[in-house]
Amino acid sequence: MRVGIVGGGITGLALLHELVGRGLDPILFERDTRPGGIIRTRRLDGSLFEVGPQRTRLVPSVRRLVEDLGLGRRVVTAREGARLHIWTRGRLRAVPDRLSGLLTSALLTPAGRLRMLVEPLSGALRSSESVADYFTRKAGAEAYRTLFGPLISATFGSDPARMPARHSLPMILRPLGVERSLVRAAGRWKGGNAPACTFADGMSELVDALAHRHGGRIQLGQEVTGLERVGSKLLVRLAAGGEEVDHVVLATPASASAPLIASLGEDAEAAAALVGGLRYNEVTIVSLQADPPQRGFGFQSAFDAPWRTRGVTWAGWLFDRGPVCTAYLGGGLDPEIATWADEAVAATAVQEFEEIHGTSAAALDVARATLPSFDDSWDPLDDLVVPEKITIAANYVGRLGISARIAQAEAVAEGLASRVA
Repeated sequence: MRVGIVGGGITGLALLHELVGRGLDPILFERDTRPGGIIRTRRLDGSLFEVGPQRTRLVPSVRRLVEDLGLGRRVVTAREGARLHIWTRGRLRAVPDRLSGLLTSALLTPAGRLRMLVEPLSGALRSSESVADYFTRKAGAEAYRTLFGPLISATFGSDPARMPARHSLPMILRPLGVERSLVRAAGRWKGGNAPACTFADGMSELVDALAHRHGGRIQLGQEVTGLERVGSKLLVRLAAGGEEVDHVVLATPASASAPLIASLGEDAEAAAALVGGLRYNEVTIVSLQADPPQRGFGFQSAFDAPWRTRGVTWAGWLFDRGPVCTAYLGGGLDPEIATWADEAVAATAVQEFEEIHGTSAAALDVARATLPSFDDSWDPLDDLVVPEKITIAANYVGRLGISARIAQAEAVAEGLASRVA
């Protein structure tokens, strides 16, 4: 089977690797001149920092890929005992390492902890409620605005009040075994967490290794302009020429996937309209040269905190890289930031970092990233019928995060290989 993959981010690259390993014949098209998508590591003034995802986790799918690529000795795991913090009630407070710890932690006030006691009595997820409604009903308003809301917003870059729970929460709750009670599921959880990790030369080392391994199958600087049915095959149209394949996998954002689906003709217009209607939020990422006295993963701002900064990753300490941190602003909670000039966002990030941490900072880089909002524009996807010989493998139909993207690549490759077997 000749498979055309559109999109050279981590999903497309991992899928390319998995298809080759299963004996298929894939080729990947990426319009950028570099592979990796939003994964990008930079060096500036002696500092190594990420302008995209900061880390992944060594879950089985990631570990298998790392071993296949011979990167085992390049893995750098996070320092043991690192805790996430929340800025609330005037200072940074550590998040307990187990959810049941909220019942005794100073993260919540006595009233908030008392409200958490009745969480096991609350019901299961309701398909009609928002993410904000779910966590407020389950754990109380204080726990939502202090912990659950900031964590969900940080994961999706979105506003939990505008996210129907049925689109996003099952992908988080199901792996944790949550049926009715969050606290009881946490008490039963035996799986533990795979360690957070990066690589000696940053996250780009992973995508660079994939690109090097399969360079002969990757066409960079090649924008796919459309798809066309040619007998039993599909023609992947390029600016100059094209490539006939048996199947196409779209590993691109919705805005890029929709016109390619539409190019297949009238019978694909409905699917293209559904995909094209998905909304995204823009998150602004400010890389900082700073060495905060606090230690851990970083912090998120409670919803009632006075900051435009939604959170900061203490990546330098976490992976022993020196004075480097990453601040996140904007997203669905603060869409106005998307209209600000880079200089204004950087100035805000620096000022608030210094106020929160009590130490100096300087901006190294400003980057923008878009994330699926998983809001009500996802409702029509229940009716999505993907055209024949097309598979969508993108974060808007799956989970976010590098480990989830690699796992989806494995699943798609297995499904395509089973059609040949």
